Amino acid sequence: MSAVPNATATGVTVPPNSLAGGLPKVPALDNTFGAVLLGTYVALILYGVTLHQAHRYYCTYPDDGRALKSLVAFIVVLDTVTSVLSMHICYYHLVTSYFKPLALHIGDWTLNLFPVISGIVMISSQSFFARRVWLVGGRVSKLLVLFSAVLCIAELGYFIAASTEAEIVITFEGFRSHIWLVSTGTTLATAVDTLLTIMLIILLHRSRTGIKHTDNMIDTLILYSVNTGLMTGILNLLSLLFAYIRPADLIYIGFAIPGTKMYATTLLAALNSRQHAENTPGVLHDRHLFGRGGNATLIVNHASKAAVHPQLRPGRTVEETDSTSIIELKAPAHSDAKHRYEESEDRVSVRYNASGDLSV
Repeated sequence: MSAVPNATATGVTVPPNSLAGGLPKVPALDNTFGAVLLGTYVALILYGVTLHQAHRYYCTYPDDGRALKSLVAFIVVLDTVTSVLSMHICYYHLVTSYFKPLALHIGDWTLNLFPVISGIVMISSQSFFARRVWLVGGRVSKLLVLFSAVLCIAELGYFIAASTEAEIVITFEGFRSHIWLVSTGTTLATAVDTLLTIMLIILLHRSRTGIKHTDNMIDTLILYSVNTGLMTGILNLLSLLFAYIRPADLIYIGFAIPGTKMYATTLLAALNSRQHAENTPGVLHDRHLFGRGGNATLIVNHASKAAVHPQLRPGRTVEETDSTSIIELKAPAHSDAKHRYEESEDRVSVRYNASGDLSV
């Protein structure tokens, strides 16, 4: 077998880097599709958590309303779609388009569709929590919920516009001038999350009764609200930050992919937390769509009812009966809700009789 002749042996001079100069420039992968791949890894882990939460929900709450079960199914389907899209993005650009440098400069249809699906997942989760604030809060809270609804619609509109522009522009370089659409949609999503979290915290804090066990349960619900808003907010802020300072990279997509998953995870975690509440001093029964229940009940266990009455705050009256103490809470002037506490020897039941019965 003869050796392959080199340039010196044949007398032919090969210009340096002539082969490399004849190929299209290959973009860096670590800050483009490498970031997308890492985001997909994290997103698939969260997708597994979502599937586990969904299975746990259907097994634990078989008596929930059909509308609420449909909402969970809808969220799981959309979460599955986003998982398939993110995997296809990585496979297409890193495997199918292997040694095709030009393909790394062009987004395929799955990447262009991702903002729309993400926006639908976001507003579905946000609508769930907004509905709860609507039912519990007064006039001011309802006005803020309406404002949040407007922001949600605008948020989805910006994501739809981003997907449309991505289909038209095709290249990542051309899309840089339209990346503000994604940034604005993410900003609106962060604003809605923050607003709903603050409203939930304020409403829960105002629901404190002075009863130690009840207040402990409310503190737990406040902690849940903070954690759910914090997790989605951090990923949205990171995506927004990198879209602003590194628009030529795809790092912002790497944060946006798992950020979308967090909305499905937090929604299912909120629904499944009801079982945990049953084993704590407070239990939240809420088995209808968007927190709307026919007879929502909050049960607070305590050791002795004798130690409860002195802890009541001003504005609450106690009516004694033979076996039950009924505590009436005076609702604020701006609220239509009427809070009714029924206290027996081993538990306190709290019922909220309002338009769409709901417990905090």
